[in-house]
Amino acid sequence: MGAVINFADARAELAGLRIWQGIETFDPPNRIHDHAELLGMAERMLASREKRFPALVTAGKMSADEAEAEIGTFRLIAADWRFICTGEGEPAPLASLDQRRAAIDASLRTIAEIAREEGTFSDALADQAECVIALRWHLEPGRRTAALSQLAREIRATSRTNQEANHAV
Repeated sequence: MGAVINFADARAELAGLRIWQGIETFDPPNRIHDHAELLGMAERMLASREKRFPALVTAGKMSADEAEAEIGTFRLIAADWRFICTGEGEPAPLASLDQRRAAIDASLRTIAEIAREEGTFSDALADQAECVIALRWHLEPGRRTAALSQLAREIRATSRTNQEANHAV
């Protein structure tokens, strides 16, 4: 995991790196193919909000509408990754893409701020950052991870059907 750097620093692009909300890392990110880990991260991010936000609302630090909107967005993110990894449920609607990007970007800014305050990335924070960056990478324009995972499942099913038909002959 690279250093926390200035948002405007473009030097990273020249070195095959990218800056994600102040966090410099490889482009593409290391964890983009760790789908099960990304599902786990999406579920943990949702669970964390479901646990913390009621107390924030009660304390007046967050409105109930803000809390429900953010929890709803992370439900979509978790549902999307559940669909990607298992085929269960439905993928998040394409119309929610900008809201999911914004939520992940906000999480990355929080991670960057924690690293700035601590002066470094702990191993756990670096792992979290890599997973959240990979989640965000999958939301970039042109990447249709949910659709491609469904297509891959359909191709595997067709292939199995064809193999079974060939063996039956």
